[in-house]
Amino acid sequence: MSTEHTVRQGECIHSLAERYGFFPDTLWDHAENRDLRDLREDSNILQPGDVVHIPDLTEREESGSTDERHRFRRRGVPAMLRVVFYRPPEPEEEADDNDSDDGGGGGGGFPASPMGGEDKPDESVFEDEPEDEEAVEPKPIADAPYVVKLDGEMIEGRSDGEGLVEIPIPLDAQKATITFYKGEDNEITFDLGLGEMDSIDTVIGARKRLANMGYRCAPEGDDLDDELRDAVRRFQAEYELETSGEIDEDTKGQLVDAHGS
Repeated sequence: MSTEHTVRQGECIHSLAERYGFFPDTLWDHAENRDLRDLREDSNILQPGDVVHIPDLTEREESGSTDERHRFRRRGVPAMLRVVFYRPPEPEEEADDNDSDDGGGGGGGFPASPMGGEDKPDESVFEDEPEDEEAVEPKPIADAPYVVKLDGEMIEGRSDGEGLVEIPIPLDAQKATITFYKGEDNEITFDLGLGEMDSIDTVIGARKRLANMGYRCAPEGDDLDDELRDAVRRFQAEYELETSGEIDEDTKGQLVDAHGS
């Protein structure tokens, strides 16, 4: 019996196809899902609340001699996750210029008032950073050994020269961790939230992509606040777009291309 499935966070066409017994393209290309295709365009990125039509399953017959052995292979299983990993910024790259070194209890706060009384913030700390300040280029974790923990299974491999990792994953997988240089002093671990990317047509979708690519902004939140606008401007400047700080159509398209999805 056909049904209308309301999408939850972490679900995509591939995971729904696995759940209901279809090929992903069968669901995505179904005539009843045409409006959803027009809205989202990418079957891997659905929004909570989207509705996917699930048609009835139909039987298919294959003929073959009973005296011979036959092999049937299901297409599209598993899926392939492709991610480029970058090294986190070094601590000194994130340090604020107004860190205190006068022994007064550590940096990060406002400069101490020379008159004793109530401390007042130095308004200079709120000034915009110079536009010609050179951003720190993120460095890919290239040619590095890794171990992936996925559904209790351990997968070993090595990133390529640009930091790209390709991992076969079950269609319904949602959580995984990847550790580079496991057991060494420079060990780095990332948590992978599979299926958690939001549509580029949402503010949080832009946030997550920018944060993933190393632009300084919180990965959660539905507001286009000052921090996110600054990250958008830096991205626009890097890709030679108009530095408006707005997530316009040109910026959305470039974000998807640069992020890979």
